[in-house]
Amino acid sequence: MYAMLEPAQKYSQAFCTPEDIVIAEEIRKFVDKELMPRRHDLEGGWHRDEVLARKTVHSLYAKLVDIGVTKSNLPEQYGGLGMSPMVRTMINEELSRADIGLATMVGKIHWIVSFMLVGGRSDLLEELAPKIVGGDSWTACVAITEPAGGANIEDPALEFQTLRVVAKQEGDEYVINGHKLWPGPAGPADYFKGDGLSGHLGYWTVATTDPQGGRDCAGLFYVPADAEGLEFSQPYKKMGFSWSDTNGDIWFNNVRIPKRYRIDTKPGQGADIIKACVIGLGRLSGAARLIGLSTAVLEIVLEWGDNRSIAGTKLRERSMFAGYLAEMFRAIEVCRHYYMSVTWQVTQPEIYGAHHSPQMIARFSAARSMAGETAQMVTNKAMELMGAFGYSYEGQIEKYMRDYKIAQLWLGGPQRERLDIAQGLYGPFRWGGQDAWEAGGGKV
Repeated sequence: MYAMLEPAQKYSQAFCTPEDIVIAEEIRKFVDKELMPRRHDLEGGWHRDEVLARKTVHSLYAKLVDIGVTKSNLPEQYGGLGMSPMVRTMINEELSRADIGLATMVGKIHWIVSFMLVGGRSDLLEELAPKIVGGDSWTACVAITEPAGGANIEDPALEFQTLRVVAKQEGDEYVINGHKLWPGPAGPADYFKGDGLSGHLGYWTVATTDPQGGRDCAGLFYVPADAEGLEFSQPYKKMGFSWSDTNGDIWFNNVRIPKRYRIDTKPGQGADIIKACVIGLGRLSGAARLIGLSTAVLEIVLEWGDNRSIAGTKLRERSMFAGYLAEMFRAIEVCRHYYMSVTWQVTQPEIYGAHHSPQMIARFSAARSMAGETAQMVTNKAMELMGAFGYSYEGQIEKYMRDYKIAQLWLGGPQRERLDIAQGLYGPFRWGGQDAWEAGGGKV
């Protein structure tokens, strides 16, 4: 209805192709038909009914698998669609108009594929691709955060010295021990079977072979969901993402995996993959999701303003309210063009640097931090404009307000992003007292 918010207008062809826009248009149609009417059900309705929520999440995710979104970035040689990074971000934006949690669930498959591609692990892609491209629907998880230190893993100055999940090599196996917080979707393997979901592919786990070894010992390890020794907490109770991304604790108790399930194969490669794909591309995907959410909120306010009047004039035609709407659109438009620009730069490493370089990490961080602040502003102004209706459950704004926050916080949060932007400008810096901390064995 609003031309400037349609894919043909909002996605700049300076960065994408007409074919990319056609894909975005088809996904948008699917979202409007299948996902928008079920937004409340994805959380289990007002009473957070787990049965309704899980059934809705799994059935809608299965439909997304059927239309091919989960295999979009898997190369054609493995049975995927081989679509560009730009399409991946556009998928994230369009799905997030309905539910940022469901978009994140889809994005986990994109994420693990990117790990294996960057790691050059064609053997693992061949092993897992049949499930990704088959008729069944599978989910996956990336385990990053640990109990001590919060965003320490994302801090380049610490060089992964705070990692305490340890993968010790024993012959042709790694034995993993330690504790992770917040991975999702996480839980017993059987929890992810039924109502349209076929199972869990497993946990791509950030770990170290030696806590004192720094970046050369950091790595990414694939742990199948049914591996012996995995222990899980009950799912966290959260503001949003109640069932589309069930987070909880994981304990690794002498979990054994084949040696070949370590994604990186050379010293330092694991650290680069973690920086480039786990942190960098994760933030970029978050930017697209936050802008998709913000666009949905703007659409709601535009419709509401067309149906409300003040003294016989439509609310959205009153100058103060029109100014608010323009401010919301302006911020969304700028953020979208910036994240698209950064996505295009990802495809030009010979010009802009490797994905794990401080300069690219700065750009990924700028994209997500701007998008997060935009989502915060847009949801808040929408609720102010719509008053009590914006505050109500039926108005949907309260859902978007709850959902945006975690997408702004994960992978280091807005403060960590600002530090990474600065370090892209003038190089990494060390914390005061860091030399003493390292001399003391890096105790946390």
